[in-house]
Formats: sequence, C-alpha cells, structure tokens
Amino acid sequence: MRNKALNILLFCLVLALATAAAVLFSSGCEHAGGHLTTTTTTTTTTGTGTTTSSTGTTTTVTFSTTTTIVSVGGKTFTIQNVDYTGARIGNIYTSAVIDRNDNNRIHISYFHRINEDLRYAVGRPGSWEIYAIDSSGDVGLYTSIALDSSNNVYISYYAPRDSALALISQEGGTWGTFYVDDPLSGEDVGYYSSMAIDGSGKAHICYYDWDNTDLKYATNQSGAWTTEIVDGTGVGVHMGKYCSLAVDSANKVHISFYNETGNTLRYAYGESGSWAKENIETLVNVGEYSSIVTDASNVAHISYYDRGNGHLRYASGNLGLFSRKIVDASADVGQFNSIALDSSGEPHISYYDVTNSSLKYASLSGGVWTPLTIDSATNVGQDTSLAFGTNDKARISYYDVGNNLLKVTFEE
Repeated sequence: MRNKALNILLFCLVLALATAAAVLFSSGCEHAGGHLTTTTTTTTTTGTGTTTSSTGTTTTVTFSTTTTIVSVGGKTFTIQNVDYTGARIGNIYTSAVIDRNDNNRIHISYFHRINEDLRYAVGRPGSWEIYAIDSSGDVGLYTSIALDSSNNVYISYYAPRDSALALISQEGGTWGTFYVDDPLSGEDVGYYSSMAIDGSGKAHICYYDWDNTDLKYATNQSGAWTTEIVDGTGVGVHMGKYCSLAVDSANKVHISFYNETGNTLRYAYGESGSWAKENIETLVNVGEYSSIVTDASNVAHISYYDRGNGHLRYASGNLGLFSRKIVDASADVGQFNSIALDSSGEPHISYYDVTNSSLKYASLSGGVWTPLTIDSATNVGQDTSLAFGTNDKARISYYDVGNNLLKVTFEE
C-alpha cells in the first residue's frame, strides 16, 4: 500500500507540473492516508499585500496570491495566501475568530517574523485588510484573538521585549495596548496565552510563567485586572505549557494544559481564587498542543497531541468524568491542533501532519472521526486555528513554513 500511495503521489506531482500556469492542475488522486479522492484546482497570480501600521504608515509587499480549491471527503475548501510573514525560522502563532455579523469574514492575529510585530488581518478570500497593530518591536508571540458581543477585537500576546503578557483591544476604531502582567522582578511571563471573552464582556487569559514554571490566569471580571497562579507551585513542578482556555455559559473557566512534570494532560476548572485540578489522561508523554472548547451543556472538549505514539487525541467531559479517544493514528500527527464545535455541538479539529508536513482536518459524525488532508504543499499546517460561524463552515488559519506565508482555508 505504501508503494501504491507513493506512485499515486508521484503521478499527481508530474501531472501538476505539466499543466498550464493559470490552472496548475485538476485531477483525481487517491489520498494515501484515508483512501479518499482529492480534486485540486490551483490558480496563481502575483499580487500585493498592503500593511497599515498603528500610526497610519502604509507598506506594500509583493507575494504570490495563490488560491486553491480542494474537494475531499464530500467537502470543498478554498485556500488562499493572506500575508508574507518573513523568511526567519520560527512560528507565527496564528489565532482566528469568525466575525459575529458575517460568516464569511474572519479575524486573524499573528506574528510577523521580519519586523517582529503583532499583526491583524481581517477579510475573506480575495479581500484582506492587514494591520501592524503593535509595531514597537519584539512583540506579538503566542497570540490569542477574541470578539466581544459588540464585535470589538481583543488580542492577548507575549511581548519578549519586556518579558510581559500584553493585551490590545479595538474599540471605536482605536487600538489600545495594556500590559496585563509585567513583573518588576524581571521574571518572564506570557507564553502560550489563550483568551476568551465572557457574556459580560470580561476577559479571561491563561498563560505560562517561564521563570517560575507556573500556570497563571488573568481576568478583569471584577472590573480591575488581577493575576494569580492556578497550578504549578512547588520546587521542580512544571505546569502550564500549551495552555488553552474556554469560558462556559455560567462564566466558569476551563483550562487544559501540559503537566510537564508528569508528562501528561492536565485540566483546571473554576474561577478566580477557586480551582479544581486533575490529570485527565492515563497515558504519559501526552498533552502538548492542547486546545479546549465548551458546549451548550458546559461540557469540555479537548484536542491534544500524543507524542509517545504520534497520535491526535480527544477528551470530553467534566471534572472527574472525562472519556478519551484517538482521532488520527495514521502517522505522526496532531501537533499545532485547534478544536471548535459546530452548531450541533460536534467537535472538529485542525492539526499538523508531521510525517507529511501537511494541514489536516478531522470531523466527528455519528461517533466516527474522519480525517482529511486539506493542504499538502511544501511544509504547511503549523500554528492552526479553527473557527466556526453560524453556517457550520470551517475556517482555518495556519502557517506555510515552506513559503513563509499566513494562509487561510474556507470551507464552501
């Protein structure tokens, strides 16, 4: 089967190179991992991306504005390049959310590697506005974006320049930056930030304290910003990497994160000053790249990476009552995953296929997970962020490492 899959992939590659430039290829190829027919049509043009800084300065950069249509597993996806992020090694930490008033409009935060600034893109395929919203230098890692009920944008991020956790928000068209946690002692905080806005418009952020190896939490729920340690106090205890946060309908906070000391997935539930915590995996060497959401019944759904076996895994439940399943065990898969729920409460996960350097997407229906390969260009699919609008169509932002591009896929 491996030889057959390899021959098919080689055939598709030769066919792609031989076809015209306007439409590079349109063919039926058996998907090596899932035995699914994939039809791909690619149109490449050279366009310009215009970036506007927070001070109003405009910069124009030329890059490929490739648009690709992929049909696989009964679904069709439009893939488009959004911004050139700079030819430097490292991640761009994308985070995406759907506009509250337009299912085809997506908001994305990310890090621009060359300029070392925080960027924000908003738009839809073929129409993008790009802004450098914090261009003060050496800022913008580990971004997390959220919208309040009025469609105002909030982004939490790590600012290495000041070793601090920062928050930038847009209200009335004006961006304002605030340092949520900036220790005077010179300690380094703000890694792996994950943010949610509750029904009252208050922000909740989890993040990692690098120096003290603690999971921390910040909120302005009381009206003033407060920060606290959720887990990890104690000599030699490392808690909080790969943290992800969700707020349920009762304004209770759910956090998934990596227990590095025990090498497993951990979970915290509660509110400021009151936390219940537990390891929710029975395996070890699992729990990196966790992503969490809650459903209408306040049940938590978590996707995460099983490094020991190279699998993507999924857990759902509440404190003390989690069930766990394998989503994809086809290869070394599951890093950079992101989970979201559709309107029926069914989970969907975007993630990186390490073995094939591709973007994958899995959906749960009728108790069965169906993994699909969406983008198999050269080394794509890191830093995924998945979001759903009210139309139950997936939108995924991710990093094209091979071409240094921010990309987005829209399910049609």
